[in-house]
Amino acid sequence: MDAIPETKGISGYVRAVLFLMCAVFALGSIAAVAADTDAQKFTIHLSDYRFHPDAIEVVAGRPVELTLVNDDKITPHNFTLEAPDAGMDLNANISAGKSATLRFTPRTAGSYVFYCNKKLPFMKSHRERGMEGKLDVRPAS
Repeated sequence: MDAIPETKGISGYVRAVLFLMCAVFALGSIAAVAADTDAQKFTIHLSDYRFHPDAIEVVAGRPVELTLVNDDKITPHNFTLEAPDAGMDLNANISAGKSATLRFTPRTAGSYVFYCNKKLPFMKSHRERGMEGKLDVRPAS
């Protein structure tokens, strides 16, 4: 009777480790997709020195995805929200006709002001012209 020849290639132990690594990677990818679908998504249009809508409401502890669309043809705008202790220290410049996406997770319930910080010399700032809005963060239930 002939002996079974030793197989060449990956050992059973290495094969098992590779399988576990693939499984962990796949589960991480599934969790990332689940987290993305859990995001609170909003689109805010910036134009005519205004935010549209100028008030949004979110839940603390859940990710937020803001898509900012500058509808103006010439005027650049900005989205600024300064509340680092609440998990929000946001500052994005959006050129005319362009868009940007911000992702963050608010940690603390409360009412927070966002605004455009653009200003030309010798003129009122965009905020002074009324380009301001409110983010209400409700406590998680």
